[in-house]
Amino acid sequence: MFCIVFCTMFLVKSHLKLHLVKKNFSNSANLQILCDTFGLLPTQAKTYIDTHKLNHKDGELLIASIESCKKIGYKNEEILANPGLLRTHPLELEQHYLSLEEGGFNSLKPNILARARYYMKRQINRLKARNIICITTDVPQNFLKYIEDKELVEKIPLIYNSDYLGWNEVHFKILQSFLKFKLEATDDEIIKLFRTHKMIKNKSFRVIQENIALAEDLGFERRKILKFGYLIHNYPKYTKTVLTDFSNLAGADMRTAMRQYPKLIMASPKNIVKIYGILKEFEIDDDIIKQQMNVFCMSPETVRLRLEEINRILDLRVLLKHPRILSLVVHHNRARSRLSFLQQLQIKCASLAILRSDSKECFDEYVREGKDINKPSDVIYTLKNMFSMDINDVKKKIAAHPYYLQVPIKDMQDAYDYLIARHFKKENIFKVLHIILYPVDKIEISLGELQTSKEFKFESLSQVKKLRLVLYLIEKEHHFTGNGIWRKCNTDMSDKTLE
Repeated sequence: MFCIVFCTMFLVKSHLKLHLVKKNFSNSANLQILCDTFGLLPTQAKTYIDTHKLNHKDGELLIASIESCKKIGYKNEEILANPGLLRTHPLELEQHYLSLEEGGFNSLKPNILARARYYMKRQINRLKARNIICITTDVPQNFLKYIEDKELVEKIPLIYNSDYLGWNEVHFKILQSFLKFKLEATDDEIIKLFRTHKMIKNKSFRVIQENIALAEDLGFERRKILKFGYLIHNYPKYTKTVLTDFSNLAGADMRTAMRQYPKLIMASPKNIVKIYGILKEFEIDDDIIKQQMNVFCMSPETVRLRLEEINRILDLRVLLKHPRILSLVVHHNRARSRLSFLQQLQIKCASLAILRSDSKECFDEYVREGKDINKPSDVIYTLKNMFSMDINDVKKKIAAHPYYLQVPIKDMQDAYDYLIARHFKKENIFKVLHIILYPVDKIEISLGELQTSKEFKFESLSQVKKLRLVLYLIEKEHHFTGNGIWRKCNTDMSDKTLE
């Protein structure tokens, strides 16, 4: 029976615990970062953090925001005087800097960048009045200078009296026209693109063009780029780093993986390293990882929590070596919902394929049929890993039992663990493989009978002989039909005979 309620409660508690740990760690780490970087006393750093709401800022992101500011040329005192710089995500800081530069902003002082969104909304003539933009600057033309395709620039409609428009309105109009012609899209498609992917509207023209070039180099046609709008507002340095440093991760070609899972283009190099490390902690082989590369599109925390939960559910733990186990991590919410439903129906042999399937119709058909059986591949792959044997040998041996698909994999694992605990060697268990299909209590009773039997000298018997005799004693009551696998005899089963 699936432990859904328990695992759900555990997951909630884990989230709360993780949140509290991260919060306390961030407070301590951020305090030390401010002390080390700006020479503040601990009391000064704590006051600064509390006053400017940096309590929940991730330490790595705080360092990255500081580095971004210093790269621009801001001094320590300027950074501290403008805490909005430290609250802003480092990637957003860089994006805003490039966009404002393209839109004619004069030397970008820290107080301007710290409130970038505020100034983006201001009317251009007011920005000129405050000398934030030079009085002679033609903002639309300034944007157009950064578009590489000059033939495309000629197609973009002129914007008259732009000084009386908001800066972001001018940026938005030109960006819409640029993407319409660049991606050969209709007006309705562009409207939908911006409605779905709101992050595009403030993006730098240089970054957007770099993203489109990267996507095209990876083999995405313009229609695909339009469909997967997140390719446009991606952070291109991440993609380039991943393609260089992880070109053949887990034996998978990264370019091919990105074409198969476009969101992988957005994955940060640090997260990829963390996730790969977590997968190795759970002893997930590269052969399994390379079949589900979209696991790197997730957050490391989510991957860890889902693997921990799978490891706690006995019915799923036995599948950790299954070639498609990571699909259960990726589609975890769907799988949990289906597990809960199947639990109510008292179905114990739900296959991994059913739990992770993209097809609702496939799952519904499985439920309608009411067949409480395993998928052969789930059983065979589990036994292959359990015994470290050739898959063809496992398949031939286990399939000789007429009801091997009706035994929950967890019960097979329980029988195996029991025999190992009784000091049976796994190579000997494999020679009498059908023994693991039988309930532990029946195996235990039969072993006890064998030990007290006057007909045999138990200690002189080989392990293989003992297991065969146990199997004989169990099946003897059922006329060797295979019905001994049931905790209660199932009289509806056809009269098949064990070989």
